[in-house]
Amino acid sequence: MKPNLLLILIFFHLYPSLYATNNLRIGDIRTIGMGGNEATASAAFNPSLIALYGQKTLCINYFNRYGLKELGSVGGSFYLPGETLSLGGDIFSFGYDAYRESMFRFLTAKRLTTHWALGVSIQYALLETELYEERPAQLSVDVGLTHIPVDNLLIGLSITNFPSVNLGDKSTGKKEFMYYSIQAGFQWEVINRMFISGALSTGEESAIGGSLGLEYVAFRDFCIRAGVKGSPLLPSFGFGYAFSSFHIDVAAVYHPVLGTSTGIGLSFSF
Repeated sequence: MKPNLLLILIFFHLYPSLYATNNLRIGDIRTIGMGGNEATASAAFNPSLIALYGQKTLCINYFNRYGLKELGSVGGSFYLPGETLSLGGDIFSFGYDAYRESMFRFLTAKRLTTHWALGVSIQYALLETELYEERPAQLSVDVGLTHIPVDNLLIGLSITNFPSVNLGDKSTGKKEFMYYSIQAGFQWEVINRMFISGALSTGEESAIGGSLGLEYVAFRDFCIRAGVKGSPLLPSFGFGYAFSSFHIDVAAVYHPVLGTSTGIGLSFSF
């Protein structure tokens, strides 16, 4: 057996239960560079955030784990904010030909008041693998809430994949790639051009974990980021650059055992 294939098999069967990672659904690369606070920074986890967007946004993100192309995740999103109702859609894919997870997601959100926004999404996830004759799938719901108590402070709560319904053959252990999680976090502009964020999370296959991140806008179109996430301790770093209506983000996350993962994202606002 090739070493890469052996590592991939270990990752698929052991890594999710050991570290409660979500291989399929990835936040935007900006979020990853700041330690992974999805509750206040990523509409892929908190659907209510699209109600706060000022422009239509089209984005694509790619995240590669430990330099193995078989462990890559890609996500494409389109968000359409509106005064009455905001809408959006996501498509995610993880894996390679012999093992692939896919998700199709529709989300909607509404700004209830000046200070509150509520969002809901529904997603269909599918697992295609040579290990099973059937294609296990899952239908689930996300709920997100955001609150702006004062200027420059955002508080968010996201509940992902709850409730959920398993579809097809129920004996294939599809919860290995889909499980519920709860995350609460904040994002605060401490001083001009400097943001800090933090979050606490728990879930079906994980104890309470936390993350902390920092972003500094060094120049008008360029910012640097750093963060850390616990269980295990995963430091991260990234930067972002804006030009015209485009924004590009790059991030790296270091795992003490498995090595470095990298990601790149591109978004277009109009």
